[in-house]
Order: sequence, then C-alpha cells, then structure tokens
Amino acid sequence: MRQNQKTIDIVISVVGAILLWIYVINIVNPTVSTVIRDVPINISGAATLVERGKALASSESYSTNVTISGPRNEVNKITADDISLLADVSYLSTGRQTVEIRADLPTHITLESIQDSTVSVVIEDYVTAPKPVDIVLSGEDSGEEISIISVSLSQVDVSGAASAVAKVAALRANGDMSDAGLDKVQELSLAIAPVDDSGKVVENIRIAQDAVGVSAIVYQTKDVPLKVTFTGSIWTGAVMAETQTPLSVKIKGPAEVLSQISEIDSSPINIEGIYETTSYDVEPVIPAGAFLSETVETLQAKVVIEEDGELSFNYNVSDIIIKNLGEDLNAEVFLTDAKNIALKVTGPISTLRTLAAGDVAPSVNANGRSAGEYERVVLQPNQNIDGLVVSFDPGTVTLKISK
Repeated sequence: MRQNQKTIDIVISVVGAILLWIYVINIVNPTVSTVIRDVPINISGAATLVERGKALASSESYSTNVTISGPRNEVNKITADDISLLADVSYLSTGRQTVEIRADLPTHITLESIQDSTVSVVIEDYVTAPKPVDIVLSGEDSGEEISIISVSLSQVDVSGAASAVAKVAALRANGDMSDAGLDKVQELSLAIAPVDDSGKVVENIRIAQDAVGVSAIVYQTKDVPLKVTFTGSIWTGAVMAETQTPLSVKIKGPAEVLSQISEIDSSPINIEGIYETTSYDVEPVIPAGAFLSETVETLQAKVVIEEDGELSFNYNVSDIIIKNLGEDLNAEVFLTDAKNIALKVTGPISTLRTLAAGDVAPSVNANGRSAGEYERVVLQPNQNIDGLVVSFDPGTVTLKISK
C-alpha cells in the first residue's frame, strides 16, 4: 500500500512540474532578447535618384546584425526575412555619402540595436552614351566560316552611373549557327549585354534596346595561291636583295564559286624610286561571289634593299680635270681605245643619294711633270669621299704636256 502511494506521489510531482513549466512559458512568457545575424539592408529610392540625374556607383549588397527583444514565443519565430532594413538614397547628392538605416519589425518585437546603423554609398552622375554592338557567332565546322551579312543596330545607348558606363566596351550578342547549314542565310534575334574589355558583364546598366537582329551565313573556306605583282623601278643606285610575299590567301564563299578559283592576283604594288627596305600592304583582288576570310590579318610584301648601292656615270674626255699643271704649260688628255669614260661607284646608299657626277669626275695629276707625252696616267676621282669605292673604265689615259 505504501509503495503504491509513493508511486502516486512521484507522478503527481512530475505532472505538477510540467504544468508549472507550461504555465511559465505559455502564460507568463518572459521577455527575451536575441541577435538576428546577416539581415539584408535594402537600398530604396534608386529610381528617384535617377530622375534627379544621379545613380549609385555600384550594386554592392549590404547586411548587418540586429538585436531584438520581445516575448519569447514571438522572438523565437523571427528570422532575417522578417526584419526589413531600409536605406533611402533618393535625396543624396554626388560623392560618398552616409545613409542611416531604418528598421521595420513585426508586431510585439522591439529593436534593441543595429550593429551597423549606417551604410556608406557613392553617388555619381547618371549618364547616357552610345556603345558599339559586337556580334559573336559560333557553331561552324572546320573548313567553314560564318559571315555576318547585316546587323540591325551598329550601336545602342547605355545608361547608368558614370563609372559603370565608362567600363562598357561593347554590347555583346552571342549566337549559335551550328544548325544553319552551308550557304543558307539565317535571320537571328540576339539578346545583348554590356561587357567590359575582358568580356565580363557590367552590372547596373540600362540598355535602350535589349536585342539586335542579325543576318548571317555559313560559307566554306579555301586556301589559294596569291600572285603578288610589282610595278616601277627602284632608285637607280639601289640593289634589290629579294622580295618577300605571302604565298597564299584564305577566301570564303559558296562552294560553287570557290571551285572556280585556282589563283588570286594582288593589286599591283608600285616600288618606283625606293632606296631602302620597304613593306607594303597587299590587296588581293577577290573574284565576284567570294570574300576574303576574316581570319586573314593584314597581308604584307617586303622589298629588301641592300645597304650598299652602286651608281654609274659617263664622262667625255673634256670632262677630265687636270690638276697641278705647271705654269706656262698646256695639257691635253687622250683616250686610246675608248670614246668616253665609265665610272662605277659603290658604297652606302645614304652617301650615294647625295652624290653628283661632278663630285667624282675623273682627274689626272700633272704635278712635277714637264713637257712631254705620258702614257698610262691613272685616273682618279676629283675628290675622295669616305666609304665610297670608285673605278674608272678605262682606268688610264695619255697625258700630253706642251709649252
């Protein structure tokens, strides 16, 4: 009997404790506080800011920790999504600004504190600028190339904070031509997105047009021999070492057109009067119906000129200068087997280009010679010029001196 009574007393005590706990939690429900972490801060007033000609410089997201209090049963239900933190930027002026955070809490919940009660934002002028449209099409197989026939828009206005607009290099539109087939025009409507120089999308940009129309076609490609022609003559004293030209060029077009093309000529390159190594752009003459491949970079031909050149002059006997002839003496010069004198002079082109015939005219030295006839008198240039090699043909003359 005593054992049963003891058991009953224990049960009554446990039940009483549970009822007391329920009473404290659900009836008395004491006030408690807690920290809600990483509550997002919403930026409001951005549209009004734009109407005023201003804009946020970035789309940075903000969050902070919030301490709240209230009845335990209410506090325990609260999550970050139940708390609204607002930072109004609609009235701000240009520059870095500090904005106070306003909190909106559920009923029965009290705000104790906000860890970061303000946020720092940068306000810039709201600007609009045209940006080029960049079409990127893919899907061609080896030996094929996509050609863009037309684009509905070459540029589109973009708007936003000045620094963001400045980052926009182009409006990129990507398209897939893998199912297009050969020689069939495709009409595409492609979404465009603002990208920077590295191809990364620039955020917080408004685009006046969100799509662009593109006409494109897939052609076959073909490498064909390229015949480069030159016209004119190089400077008379220059010596051509070699010409360097591209041997082939890649073209594209309908298969039927390409099958008829076995070689392509270039537009003639005029080398008239050049005296130093010179490079020229080569312009292939593409037959009708075919096109130069877009993979072809600038084609160049090079005419290589030797650093040393050669000039020729012709002189009559009367052109020969007699130097150092004694007083009261007369002299004549005779050629034995030739009617005139040929001169060849070689040396740096830079020197040759300043040379005149009179600078290296033939001369004989009569110094110390008396009246008489002298054979095989060596011809020498009128003056010696450093770096030049001079040769006369014939190299000697007969000199007759009389009183």
